Amino acid sequence: MRDVMKRVCFIILLVGIFSACSDFLEPKSQNEYVPKTAAALNEMLLGSAYPKASGRDLMSLLPMLDDDLACSDSLGGIIPSTFERDIEGLKALFSWQPDLWITMRREMGSLTYRNYWEEYYQCILGTNAALDYVEDVKGSAEEVALVKAQAYALRAFYYFQLVNMFGEPYNYNKKALGVPLKVTSAMEDKDLARNTVEEVYVQIVSDLTDAEEWYESVPVSKQFQLDYRTNLPMVQLLKSRVYLYMEDWDNAMTYARKVIDNPNFSLIKFDDLFGNKSTGKDDEKTYYNFISMENSTECIWTFGDIGAYIRLIDISLSVPKDPENPVVGDEYEYRFFNAAPELLKSYVDGDLRKEEYILKGRSQMGSEYRPDGYFAYGKFAITAALSPARGTNFAHAFRLAEAYLNLAEAAAKAGENDVALEALNTLRENRFAADEFVKIEGMNGEALVEKIRLERRLELCYEGHRWFDLRRYGMPAFTRVWKVGGVPVKSYRLEEKDPAYVLPIPQDVLEMNRNLEQNKLANPR
Repeated sequence: MRDVMKRVCFIILLVGIFSACSDFLEPKSQNEYVPKTAAALNEMLLGSAYPKASGRDLMSLLPMLDDDLACSDSLGGIIPSTFERDIEGLKALFSWQPDLWITMRREMGSLTYRNYWEEYYQCILGTNAALDYVEDVKGSAEEVALVKAQAYALRAFYYFQLVNMFGEPYNYNKKALGVPLKVTSAMEDKDLARNTVEEVYVQIVSDLTDAEEWYESVPVSKQFQLDYRTNLPMVQLLKSRVYLYMEDWDNAMTYARKVIDNPNFSLIKFDDLFGNKSTGKDDEKTYYNFISMENSTECIWTFGDIGAYIRLIDISLSVPKDPENPVVGDEYEYRFFNAAPELLKSYVDGDLRKEEYILKGRSQMGSEYRPDGYFAYGKFAITAALSPARGTNFAHAFRLAEAYLNLAEAAAKAGENDVALEALNTLRENRFAADEFVKIEGMNGEALVEKIRLERRLELCYEGHRWFDLRRYGMPAFTRVWKVGGVPVKSYRLEEKDPAYVLPIPQDVLEMNRNLEQNKLANPR
């Protein structure tokens, strides 16, 4: 074990900022830091394993792929020269091109291009290192347990994200190639090949079970803390999500109920906060911080960075105020991407989420619903002259609402319609104006499942769920239209069970690991 550990590298600066290795599975730095205590390992996790470390932005890609984002319908305008190359890279992503990584890297540069494969494996390396060292450091049983619980929870989360980006859906072909499983920080004698989707899911469930057991071994007061680290209910909610994807309805319900029954959390009644609120002008509206662990009773775990996604969707077009006599600097601007009209139309009268969840900016071309929502912003005011002060730290969250949706869908699939309707109506009642809420009754079968899935779209938009959900719904066909200045340029259609529902492995990853097999690539569109 000591020989293995000597190969593990760390660079810890201040609170443990981790400088990752040059390839995506192995440490290569000559600098070594050998932690001696569980407390040191606990600090190391913050820098080497948590998604906020070093500005890692692990979720920004996903909302760019699904049907909740669309090009703006606002007419006119030109793309500023500073954005021209970014637009070319974004078009490849928007249209699910097989060479999207190559195009994005060539056109967008390091500020907006992200190698997500690399970044997830860098975080996994941090979790593996903690688990490799933890048995040989000094510390109380409780300190050791908390290190193990966090490391297992994080590793499960990262592998869940990876296998759903680069592998086929579990409920479609669990024998398909997933991603390589690496569960130690030691050097390997050879490049790792891809494990199957099923093998990756087995590891995810195993890690979550270990995380749950270690959390349950510590006092209840330490199982959930307002410290931005993983916690027991986060593990249970992720376990519910994983079982939902695996179509293990009973376990999905069991773990959703564990979260719902946790006394630390309760649903926010929107009518009490927003129902009678006069928001006044758009430029005076204040947005509630739904992902504050201190203030929101629904927030279970807050994580991640949203900076890269903000850069992607902040691209704007400019329109001269006087088209006949254009003057540089005297222009209107509006954003290239907006929330998809189909999503916006799905919110019915009385549903308070449309205005509270989907950020309504105000450009000089008029109001627009932005494809980013509350998760990136917290609480602030928008003015016509000043862009929002964005809170990009801890930009995503595990929220209680998902537990109700997981329970509802699993129950409906299991034929427990009363349970499904109760969970669905409980969530919706807390989201509607009191005098406009109508309980859903008498629905069952696939009609009920589809209603729950629509509710999931409305509740979890732009939080990284929709692309994965579309995959497990059977990979349905849908069309996107690339527009410039509101004018349609080209339509792109994702066919049912299209190969593009599985992202290609980046070319630089394949070049560094010759044992990796590329996914089946979609045809150029």
